[in-house]
Parts: sequence; structure tokens; C-alpha cells
Amino acid sequence: MSKFLFAISLMTLLACGSGDSDSGSAGSASDAPPVSATAPTGSDVKAAGGEQAEAEAAEISSCIRLVAAGDYETAVPVCLEAAKIDADNADVQAALKKAETEAAKEAATGAAADALGGLGN
Repeated sequence: MSKFLFAISLMTLLACGSGDSDSGSAGSASDAPPVSATAPTGSDVKAAGGEQAEAEAAEISSCIRLVAAGDYETAVPVCLEAAKIDADNADVQAALKKAETEAAKEAATGAAADALGGLGN
């Protein structure tokens, strides 16, 4: 029984002591993960922010391009999203207003044509 207690005590001491033996040494390679595994580098953060900025710029340019092409119905939701991204952008606000106005006109014209077409039958 004493050998058994001795073995348990020894294992406990070894287990407790193994973590404390390197606590004073700095830069132990076995204890710390590599820096790249713990945090993104500056270039990773810039790339992620850059991708988002590019996507936002693409949304804004798509809005303006669709309105310029006269595709107002498609432009309305794109311009609404662009206005959320950059509410102070005068070009986006003007494009959104034009897209909404022209899409409403197109819808009204289409509804009137449908109504007139149904009367002739």
C-alpha cells in the first residue's frame, strides 16, 4: 500500500511540477503557438477591410450604372442598399430618387396599358 501511495504522490508531484518548470523562462517554443495562429496580421486585417470597401464601392457604382442605363426597376433595390452604405453620397441619393420615380412611372404605364388592353376584348 505504501508503494501505491508513493507512486501516486510521485505522479502528482511530477504533474504539478512539469508546468512550473518553464514558467520563468521567456520565449519557450513549446508553450506558445506561433503568432500567425493566434491573431491576424496587419495585412490580413487590411485585406478584409479592403474587400468590404471594394464590395461597397461596387454596390454604389452598380446603382449609378443601372440608372444611367435606364434599368430603373432593377436599380431601386441596388440603390437602396447603396444608400445604406453611403447615406451622404449625393450621386447615390439622386440615382435612388430617379430610379424610384421612373420605376413608378413604368409601373403606372404598364398598369394603364394592361387596363386598356383588357377593354378592347
